[in-house]
Amino acid sequence: MKKIMIVDDSSTSRMFIKRCMEVVLTDQGELEFFEAGDGKEALGKLKADPADLVLIDLNMPVMDGATLLRWMKGSPKLTHIPVIVITSVDNPAKRDELKELGALEVLSKPIAPAKLMPVINQIFNVQTDDFGF
Repeated sequence: MKKIMIVDDSSTSRMFIKRCMEVVLTDQGELEFFEAGDGKEALGKLKADPADLVLIDLNMPVMDGATLLRWMKGSPKLTHIPVIVITSVDNPAKRDELKELGALEVLSKPIAPAKLMPVINQIFNVQTDDFGF
């Protein structure tokens, strides 16, 4: 079973990301999704039950995505978890900063299965030919 955490302050965005992940991982067995509305909530949940992948929105209240990423990559228990940042901020310097902090990839909103596929393939070794992307 793959455990995936989606962190975004918008419940609509979380639902959309979840659906995209279900499409991308359709033949990969059981999926378990965890959700959080901000970085602080996500960090608490991850410490209790680490995920196999975390998708993080950048701009959130309480604790933003960059701060959550710093905490995760600074924690021996969480540092190994791959992180994809999904953001509406299209800033090359910010992308570079997030990758330096440990993000595997930074993707622009709106998200779509075709955008996720190459990164998910890298993480879970999913065959891209199966989806026609």
